[in-house]
Amino acid sequence: MDKMVNGSLVKMTDEEVAEFNARQNQNDWLHNRVVSYPPISEQLDKIYHEGLDAWKSDIKAIKDAYPKS
Repeated sequence: MDKMVNGSLVKMTDEEVAEFNARQNQNDWLHNRVVSYPPISEQLDKIYHEGLDAWKSDIKAIKDAYPKS
């Protein structure tokens, strides 16, 4: 894996690659949640038609599937 240093590509050390991968893994839960949540318009429609408890149930299922790390 390469990184940019002063306008030039430089090979990352094994330690830098490991640190980069660790940081990426820390944010996987957030990315997975964001792409799993329905659009806000659908969420509001769910609340209107089925109530707040139904919406909470749907959101909780997503949060449980992708817990914060």
